[in-house]
Amino acid sequence: MYKHARKLFDEMPNLKCQRTVYAFNALLEACVRAEKYDTMRELFQELSEELSIERDVVSYNTLIKALCKSGSLDSAVSVMDEMENQGIKPDKVTFNTLLKAYHECKKFSEAEDLWVNEAIELFEEMGKKDIIPNTLSYNTIIKMFVDDRNLEEAKRWYDKMAENEHYPDNATFGMLIHFACDKDDLDFALDLWRACKFVTKDKKEFCHMKMTHWLLL
Repeated sequence: MYKHARKLFDEMPNLKCQRTVYAFNALLEACVRAEKYDTMRELFQELSEELSIERDVVSYNTLIKALCKSGSLDSAVSVMDEMENQGIKPDKVTFNTLLKAYHECKKFSEAEDLWVNEAIELFEEMGKKDIIPNTLSYNTIIKMFVDDRNLEEAKRWYDKMAENEHYPDNATFGMLIHFACDKDDLDFALDLWRACKFVTKDKKEFCHMKMTHWLLL
C-alpha cells in the first residue's frame, strides 16, 4: 500500500507530526515491499534533500535491499562506499543483505565463480571494518558452497565459524549433515552429529533425524 503510505507521509505536517528519519525509513520500506524500485532512488535522494532529512544506516540498508531485489547488485555494493563517504558505518544487516544477494545470483550459472569470490571478499571486508560476522553470515557462505557441491570449502567455512567462536544452528547442521551424507562422507556427518550434543535439545533432535534417515537408506 505504498500510495497510502506516501499520502500519509505527505500529510504528517498537517497532522502536527514531524517527518523524521524514522518515518522516512518506513516510507522507503513500503516502497521496497511494493517493488517500486524505480521510485526508490528518487525518494532516497530527492525527498531526503528536500525535507533536510539526515539518512541513517537503516535508510542505506533499505536502499541496498531494493537494489539487490531489482538485480542491481553492483549498484548495491557501491552504496556501501557511499555510506562510508557520508560517515555512516555499514553494519551486519548491510553485509548480510549483500551476501544473500550474492548467493541468490548464483542462479546465473555463468557467473557462479565470480559471485562466490566476490561474496567471500565482502565477508572478509567485514573483519576489516570491525564488524563481527554472525551465524547467518557464515551459513550464507556455507550454503553457497553446498549449492556448488563443494564439500571441502563448506567444511573449511564450518571450521572458520568455530575458530571465530560462532556456534552452528539448526540451519548449519541441517544443510551440512544432509550434504555430507549425499557426498558419502560419513565421518564428517558423524562429527556433525556429535557436535549437536552442544546445542539445544530441539537442534539435537533435528540433526538426529537427519542422521537416522541417512543410516536407514
